[in-house]
Amino acid sequence: MRFALPTTSEWLYSGKAFLAAILAFYIALRIPLPNPYWSFASVYIVSHPLSGATRSKSIYRAFGTLLGATMAVLLVSLFATRPLTLVLAMGAWSALALYLSLRDNTPSAYGFLLASYTTPLIGVSAIIAPGLVFDTAVARSEEILLGIVCASVVSTVLFPDRVGPVFHDRVAALMKDASAWAVRRLRDPARRTTPPLRFNLLSDIASLDGLITHLGHDATRRNEASEARQLRYRMTMLIPQVASLGDALAHAATTEAGAARACGVVLADVIAWLERGVEGTPGHGDDLRAAITALRDAQGTPSASTLPVANVTERLRDLVDLWQDCLRLHRAFVDKAPVTPTLAYRDAGPDDSRRFYDHVQMIHAALSPALAFVIAATAWLYSGWPGGAFGVVLVAVSTAFFAASDAPAALIGRFFLWQAISVVAGLVYLFYIFPQLTSFAGVALAMAPPLILVGTLTGRPAFNMGVLLVTSQTISGIALHNNSAANFEDYANSSLAALGGLAFAAVWSAVTRPFGAEIAARRLAVANWREQVALSRSDRRMERNVALSRMVDRTAQWMPRLALTTGKPLSHTDAVRDLRVSVALIDLREQRARGADLIDIVLDASHFYFQQCLAARTSLPPPAALLTTIDTAIAALAGAHGDAAAALLRYRLALLALPPVAMAEPISPQPTQPILSQ
Repeated sequence: MRFALPTTSEWLYSGKAFLAAILAFYIALRIPLPNPYWSFASVYIVSHPLSGATRSKSIYRAFGTLLGATMAVLLVSLFATRPLTLVLAMGAWSALALYLSLRDNTPSAYGFLLASYTTPLIGVSAIIAPGLVFDTAVARSEEILLGIVCASVVSTVLFPDRVGPVFHDRVAALMKDASAWAVRRLRDPARRTTPPLRFNLLSDIASLDGLITHLGHDATRRNEASEARQLRYRMTMLIPQVASLGDALAHAATTEAGAARACGVVLADVIAWLERGVEGTPGHGDDLRAAITALRDAQGTPSASTLPVANVTERLRDLVDLWQDCLRLHRAFVDKAPVTPTLAYRDAGPDDSRRFYDHVQMIHAALSPALAFVIAATAWLYSGWPGGAFGVVLVAVSTAFFAASDAPAALIGRFFLWQAISVVAGLVYLFYIFPQLTSFAGVALAMAPPLILVGTLTGRPAFNMGVLLVTSQTISGIALHNNSAANFEDYANSSLAALGGLAFAAVWSAVTRPFGAEIAARRLAVANWREQVALSRSDRRMERNVALSRMVDRTAQWMPRLALTTGKPLSHTDAVRDLRVSVALIDLREQRARGADLIDIVLDASHFYFQQCLAARTSLPPPAALLTTIDTAIAALAGAHGDAAAALLRYRLALLALPPVAMAEPISPQPTQPILSQ
């Protein structure tokens, strides 16, 4: 990987961060506050190249600090005379706060994460001196809040870099990639492979969530964050919609070649529109929609012979609606005006309160750090080593900080490496550079070159964690106390304890959470099959928007993990195919409610199939009996219930859209007679 020199914006951000940090440090010294380095380090912890992200992190860091400090005071007051009980109480609180953090997908999750390890950070030192816990909690809160205020003010006042332009630049690039993939797929509709570009697109679209959560704190107009969520949802739905249209085109070409050719002119216009990417005219979607309607009307009375082309036209209409909405939402940002007219796509969009939660995984991820802290703290208490407290704190911090990761051990191992670098840097400054300095200006000038240089890498994903840890941990290790002399023995004790604590945390995480992305992907796959089993139950009540929101959220969690797995059962799995199947099941249930009773029989046959997938823990090829049942229902409904027949055809094509490796497997024994004929 080629290393690029820092850009002007990266130098500007780093200079602003250092200015905010040195300002916070100066104010903390002048007040004076007991531990001014906490203010200094806090600036680097909350700072972000984007001003809105800095403000959102600052708000929730303040919330997390105050909540964690309050709990530390409360728990120490209750259990001051029972150290082991205090350790268990802090562990229980950390587990609860971590669970609340993992359950949240908004910036407030950062507040609960911080609260989970702020309580041990304050409470561990209070085990030895419980009478000082209130003073320690107040001091830490004051100094961190000072750092937060300085970071937010400097980031907002001096050349703010807003979230909105970054988000929409990212969206423009994604729309360009999505249109290129869609054009390739539609020009070769018979292609049944799963190209890596589709995986990358869905993963990149899911990654927009991080920017959207910060956009609410940096919006330049009303509803901008809501429109960003709508855009992200439509970009997600675009991928299965294009795949569905490709299958519909391939099916039409094999069943009614002449009629399929009638779609060619409109399809060519849609492809040409897509090729223009974000430069396309949103209003052209109205013309395409009129042409699609005319094409469908030209087919005459709905029948089994016209159904394949009708399916193509409906899929074309959905694609045009989605792409037009994406263009309108992007154009609304460029023009800094509300979206007009009303968005065209039939589904209103996601319900953010209806997310998918794997509570077993979240509880496990929350309990592991809490138990690590309890074990480390208990060992420290029995060791009688006063200097070991910092190691216990870092066990709590590191395990909590990476609790959301599927592979925390590797990340804690990197934490160990950066901590070792911080120890060396702190040693050089504390015992070789600072003794030569006699003024605040000298300290600032001595720290400026490395911190500004390292800070330029903050916005680069490969270096982000390293920058955060080196800056915050070096400053914390230096312990810039006002008028205090460095003590090598204390420094060596705390440094060894920190490295020992991180080594224990890495080993503990490797033992208790060895699964990586594969187990999470498997559990999400099982949740998908379980959802399909439920959706195929004709007696189950369903709210369309709730079910869609949950499925889209689960797909967003699933795609990045699925791309990292190599297990054979998961090689039979395609998240886009599963999303298409689930959406088709929802459509079938809606058609059933409109009087298409034959769909009940299809749902019953589907229920049996999805139960088999769930039992086998893999996506099985659809059995011949199910396909025959669907075909029989299509033939029976094509005239009287054209929409129901079209929904059944979409469902059939989605079922057959398995990866080639899965379709090559032998079909498990099934009843050979279609259920409709029994």
